[in-house]
Amino acid sequence: MSGERETSNPYAPFQKRITVGAFLISGAILILLLRLWALQILEGERLLLLSRNNRLRLRPAEAPRGLILDRNGVLMVENLASFDLYALPEDMSDVEETTRHLAEILQSSPDELRQRVSQKQGAQLEPVLLRKGVDERTVMAIEEQKIDLPGVSLRVRPVRTYPKGGSAATLLGYVAEVSHAQLKSKEFLDFRPGETMGQAGIERRYDAFIRGVDGGEQVEVDANGKVSQLIQRVEPQPGFNLHLTLDNRLQQVAEEAFQGRSGALIAVHPSTGEILAMVSQPTYDPNQFSRRMTPEQWRGLISNPHHPMQNKGLQGQYPPGSIFKLVTALAALEKGAITPETKFSCNGSFSLGSHVFHDWKKGGHGTLNLQQGIANSCNIYFYNAALKTGIEEITRVGRELGLGATSGLGLGDEARGVIPSPGSISTKPGGWYPGNTLMAGIGQGMVTVTPMQAVMMVSAIANGGTLYRPWVVRRVETLNGELIEEYGPEFVRKVNIDPDNLAIVREGMQAVVSEGTGIRAKIPGLRVAGKTGTAQVVGNSGPLRGDQRDHAWFVAFAPADNPQIAIAVVVEHGGFGGQVAAPIAKSLLETWFTLPKEPQTVQAAEPEPAEGD
Repeated sequence: MSGERETSNPYAPFQKRITVGAFLISGAILILLLRLWALQILEGERLLLLSRNNRLRLRPAEAPRGLILDRNGVLMVENLASFDLYALPEDMSDVEETTRHLAEILQSSPDELRQRVSQKQGAQLEPVLLRKGVDERTVMAIEEQKIDLPGVSLRVRPVRTYPKGGSAATLLGYVAEVSHAQLKSKEFLDFRPGETMGQAGIERRYDAFIRGVDGGEQVEVDANGKVSQLIQRVEPQPGFNLHLTLDNRLQQVAEEAFQGRSGALIAVHPSTGEILAMVSQPTYDPNQFSRRMTPEQWRGLISNPHHPMQNKGLQGQYPPGSIFKLVTALAALEKGAITPETKFSCNGSFSLGSHVFHDWKKGGHGTLNLQQGIANSCNIYFYNAALKTGIEEITRVGRELGLGATSGLGLGDEARGVIPSPGSISTKPGGWYPGNTLMAGIGQGMVTVTPMQAVMMVSAIANGGTLYRPWVVRRVETLNGELIEEYGPEFVRKVNIDPDNLAIVREGMQAVVSEGTGIRAKIPGLRVAGKTGTAQVVGNSGPLRGDQRDHAWFVAFAPADNPQIAIAVVVEHGGFGGQVAAPIAKSLLETWFTLPKEPQTVQAAEPEPAEGD
């Protein structure tokens, strides 16, 4: 019976094995189902994103920066199209072959290209920048041989261009890539490596307006990295345009008038504070930064002893020399130490204790009243006036006129200058000496000012005692001319100086140009008021080297009865202000008022200007 049961189930000996096998197969299927569920449900979105990233590429498009134009619509800064060369290693089927082929086109080393591609840093599928601003020949060659260059692409990029080269460069500024140090700062969290921004001047100060909003393309690529279709495109939004207060014609005349000499010039409207011209010499070409400056070029700029990168109008601090006599004159009048009729005798020297102080004119000027003292820039007159007035009042008036403080223009670091007083500056053991007051009274010793402070000081004298904040941007507009922001004069304060005393000093300044040390700035038919200055750099009784010569100053405004322009000029180591700086201001005044230039014969026949200032 048992035998019958065994023969009736021939698989009985394998039953256990079949059960185990079925269990294993079921377990495997269950595992596969669970894995499929995990991939589809739990990780579906992540895997879909990876899949899309493998076939989709984002190609950013940099927005063109806004244009910068002068007050008359003359283009000063624009953009030009440039091509940059990129490589995406992930799309290169054979990196060595592709870089070798590319090196032949670029006429460069294959090893260098291969190294740049292999040492890629950053996110996956992010292209490597191989070369900026490739030339037209290279662009055509790459486009023609695109099929043999998988992973290699060209991108159009707007490049900041300065058509007038170094003209107004320290005012306009320049554009360059954000540095590694900047990227680590919180201020630059929104920037990515390789992105450009304004790094100085107006480009930096108004970068948020000028920069615009970047766009880009999302494209789909095949297995070889070639674009198969465009998925989406977001057009970049250009930045806003800036219209300046600057007059390009005046700017060009001012720069040419320096004739290669170092120094600074600022011209403003005295009743508004708007900047008409700003010169800092020598200058630099901001186009160098747009083209990725070489280390040699950068070292040449920063090692130049004449400091072309410095905006000398805002950052240069110079002893003002005799232009500071305007402050001393006002302080003496304010205190009642002198009147316009007060006379002092000048025989060429002034004794104070055991020290002897000299006038610039050997033998002196004789007996002078205030107007004559200003016109002839007599040191002896102002030694007497300074001693009778005292340093406290001289300091007060200087600070009332904006000296010793920044102007508020807002274009980066601005020097404050120094207006000394016994309580505000450390002096030699023993305190403040009367000799310190004498030197301060003629703008020497510890006194320093910037050209911007000098022009705002003379503007306040010209307009009857109002200080305005200097400004350089008139309005901000869209590409279509829609107004975004508009700026105008900004009142700072009414100076605490008697208007009658300001009028007395203005008369003295007219005498400077009509018959005194500033006669080289005289223009027929135009009443010019000015003041020369020759600021001593070092004391030396013998011949001076170029870097030891005095700085030449001239400040002016015109017309004297209704000022439309005020100017401050300083020529570094230029010598006498009346000989060197005054003619520069004259050329600007002639341009601004469109007056004909005087023939050379007439100029030669003019009275010889005083050589001290």
